[in-house]
Amino acid sequence: MDNFHQFLAHTQVTLGLVEGRTSLPLPPPDVTQSEKTSSKDKAAVLESAIGHWTKQIKAELRKDPETALKKAVHPDPLTEVAFWKNKSTNLNSICEQLAGERIKKVLKFLEQNKSTQTSAFSKLQKEVQIARLEADENFKYLQTLEKYFFKLVDTSLDLTEVAEFFVPIMHTILLIWTYS
Repeated sequence: MDNFHQFLAHTQVTLGLVEGRTSLPLPPPDVTQSEKTSSKDKAAVLESAIGHWTKQIKAELRKDPETALKKAVHPDPLTEVAFWKNKSTNLNSICEQLAGERIKKVLKFLEQNKSTQTSAFSKLQKEVQIARLEADENFKYLQTLEKYFFKLVDTSLDLTEVAEFFVPIMHTILLIWTYS
């Protein structure tokens, strides 16, 4: 059964990656709800789950918009907007999962059993909240430039037509800088 549950967890993570989001696999219900499982065994399984979640969340938090530049790709401004949209969506999804009832039960059980991982995971949850707010705000402000960026990357326009977009782009950037 352990191998089956590990397979299910890996499948859930893979499906999340295919959809472009982080999916936190929950421990098997028989472990979290069973009274037959010893407290030590239950704590070990749940700590293992928290360790896996921590790796996944930290991997998402490490993503930065400069990745395309570091890979020697020549991104356009829409790449930046897409990055922040994806990061915002993914971090909001992680926050929803962390607020779920089963994850709260896991954390509560580990806290009651004085697990050393609960305080570190609590700090990580705060980091996720901060990163989520930053990603939401960045996407909100960059989204206002999206219509101009679509026109900039339009290959059918000649250089004089493209030059007309620089004044409104700079004005919008000034407004973003002023109010963000």
